[in-house]
Amino acid sequence: MGIKMELFYNLWNCTGTASQSESSKIVLLHGMGGVGALWRPIAAALEETWTILAPDQRGHGRSQLSHAPGEAHAQGPGYSPLDYGQDVIETLAALKFYPAWIVGHSMGVRTALAAAHLKPDWFKGVILVDLGLSGAAGGGLGETLAEFLKILPKEFQSREDARAFMAKNCPDPSIAQYLLAVSVRSSQGQISFPFDQSALIKTIQAAAETTVRDWVKELAERGMPILILRGQESLVWSHEEFEAEKTLFEQSPSVQFVEVPGVGHGLPFEKRAVFVDWIGRMRHYYTTDECSSKF
Repeated sequence: MGIKMELFYNLWNCTGTASQSESSKIVLLHGMGGVGALWRPIAAALEETWTILAPDQRGHGRSQLSHAPGEAHAQGPGYSPLDYGQDVIETLAALKFYPAWIVGHSMGVRTALAAAHLKPDWFKGVILVDLGLSGAAGGGLGETLAEFLKILPKEFQSREDARAFMAKNCPDPSIAQYLLAVSVRSSQGQISFPFDQSALIKTIQAAAETTVRDWVKELAERGMPILILRGQESLVWSHEEFEAEKTLFEQSPSVQFVEVPGVGHGLPFEKRAVFVDWIGRMRHYYTTDECSSKF
């Protein structure tokens, strides 16, 4: 693995009647180009009964590698799923934030599975949103997205300029909307993005060499509840690939595949109520010990 990285994180505590020690813990992992703060609207719907941790993953937001000189910097950080997963494990260890549920959206799918692979006893269940389990970067946009990131300007003069560029060049409207949501406006009005573009390109390249399906199999054999969601209109993960994976896990009672209609890759944010409802169903499934049948 590459250089260790201390993650910046958002921690939203349970505001309901249960104490923090009694409330369920859940980790929310953003997709490529995102930041943990994107989960705030969803956390607002969860924090009555959950304590929520939403980190900025490496290369994103406030978790970018410092440029201190020396041998470690010359070596460079790694951007494999295991590097991302190890960051999460170290953050959970420092905060004693386990056992917990873990949710991964897009790139966060690989991070969630890597973390659960490294420390399966630390997780009650896994929710994976709209990314394939094998192939180039887990979906059909790996190389296309990398090419887009190579031409993405570091700064735009206005949000209108950024929106026009996205409309013309971004391979998926949901991703364009996602990136615009995390964009930052300077005091002079310029628009930039809170991520290291080279880190994201390296992440795509590293992911192309990783098949996370084996980690799903490994966790399924332990009986861990795993919910895999796809937006029915997703351009990132095709219906055919989704159905092929679903068939492979037909004999795994703790693994559930669900297509959500009327939404694409932005499922957690565009269908917030549906997404929050599925998180609740997962917790009910776990606490009522119904793991012998599909939930």
